Amino acid sequence: MPGVAVSFDLSGTSSEALQVSREAAIELAAQLDLPVLLPEGLSASGYKFVLRYSRSGLELVSLSSNHPGPIRVDFEHPGLAYRVNNKVNSQAIVRAVGVKPGLIPTVLDATAGLGKDAYLLATAGCPVQLLEKNCIVHALLSDGLQRANQSADPKVQAAVVLMELSLTSLERFASDRPEFDVVYLDPMFPARRKSAQVKKDMFILQKFFEDIESEAGDANLLADALAVARRRVVIKRPLRAPDMEGRKPTFRLTGRSSRYDVYVTG
Repeated sequence: MPGVAVSFDLSGTSSEALQVSREAAIELAAQLDLPVLLPEGLSASGYKFVLRYSRSGLELVSLSSNHPGPIRVDFEHPGLAYRVNNKVNSQAIVRAVGVKPGLIPTVLDATAGLGKDAYLLATAGCPVQLLEKNCIVHALLSDGLQRANQSADPKVQAAVVLMELSLTSLERFASDRPEFDVVYLDPMFPARRKSAQVKKDMFILQKFFEDIESEAGDANLLADALAVARRRVVIKRPLRAPDMEGRKPTFRLTGRSSRYDVYVTG
């Protein structure tokens, strides 16, 4: 993938940890067919992004001078923990997929991204199959799940046990005609300029997809999702975005900056 390299972080790292990070970087680079760069050579490398192993895990770093810091998958982040511990079943996404007393749907998160929505659903008890077609984002999410499996917090461990990750697209996955109660879609929001309203991880991912790859191939997301979902398809959309593929949902749940369009299938 042009524009991306793999590296490791030298700062505050013991020689043993540095060796582990270096070996992990070499292994990941081989898997993804990407070059490995030494930390001191990053700024002059000409690359736009780097996958970097640090003490905190695998992170995606923009090498542009005006971009914010690295992003990583962190299921123990305080902000995410607050949402989990603050009546998770009242969260709009949980209500949108139809979690009720005595009804815990199986969910296919077909655009997993950094996995936050899938994690919230798993904390509500939903078994979640995550699909991520981009190998870079998949690597970040895989690393986050591995670290969460070793968490000292039993709630985190209990949630990630319900999460299974695959490197594939919905189109390819749906060809085997799987069935889930709910298919959840969160297509990438249109890129906007950096502002207080744009979270750092979303901003960097928007720039990553803008600079590195086309989002072609997502034109039939809703149609593919409807073919898989037994009960409903749920789509997260910007508040004022048009209906996906021109199809009006059965109902909506609307928040301050986004909404959930729900298509009931059965």
